[in-house]
Amino acid sequence: MKAWLGPILRQPLVDCDFLSSTLWPNNPSLHPPILYGLFKDWDGVTPYKKTEVPSKIYADLTPESAKCVCDLDRDLVSIVKALSIKFPTNKSLQHDFSLKACILENYEDQVTDPSTTVTCVSKNIAFASHYLQYKEVGEGLVVPLVDHKFFITDLPYGLCTYKDIALSLGLATPCIDAIIYWNQKMLGKDFLVDNELKGKDIGECIIPSQWGYSLQDMADQTKDRSTVKPGEEDAEIKRLLNQIDALKMENSKLKAQQ
Repeated sequence: MKAWLGPILRQPLVDCDFLSSTLWPNNPSLHPPILYGLFKDWDGVTPYKKTEVPSKIYADLTPESAKCVCDLDRDLVSIVKALSIKFPTNKSLQHDFSLKACILENYEDQVTDPSTTVTCVSKNIAFASHYLQYKEVGEGLVVPLVDHKFFITDLPYGLCTYKDIALSLGLATPCIDAIIYWNQKMLGKDFLVDNELKGKDIGECIIPSQWGYSLQDMADQTKDRSTVKPGEEDAEIKRLLNQIDALKMENSKLKAQQ
């Protein structure tokens, strides 16, 4: 698989650990901070004039959204820095995990202005045609479409996972925290409560520490899948699915008690 995908992605592909693959900048580094910068003061009801809100999520990056992107980037880099100190022999964690470095590694020939993190996002040809999603509520009036992947997926499968890792390190993540509190309110969910991942809906998130995985477990290098013997991988998948089912049952019991 790596030999086949490598030329398509224009880079060598190697097996790595959970921490490195999870924390490498991706959608959670972009969608949540951009949306937070745009709509953090929205009351959830009052519509915007369509002409007064951005159309494209990356190309129309506002100054406030740009600031939030950079603030979250600093939080994420600080997590990786702490992990690289804790696990100095993990070569993957020694890489530059900044959003700018990630974008340039993957899209260098499509970034027309590589001078800053912000321009790597807003001046990226590959990002140019991605649009914000709105719901029309009147003639020339719109509200953000909250029932969309930009709001829904990057929180439980991204930011909450980052927060879990940060908590295991005893590390403060002010921007990540602010966005989680805002985003979960938008969705009517409770994940982060009083700086702890103990909300009533936490079973919907990827929280490794609650599944019994330590930082050491997640930092260990993933073995080459070509060496896996028949049956080994199926047994591991079954074990993980059983853990997930048990967590869902526990979450359902907690909801029933509330």
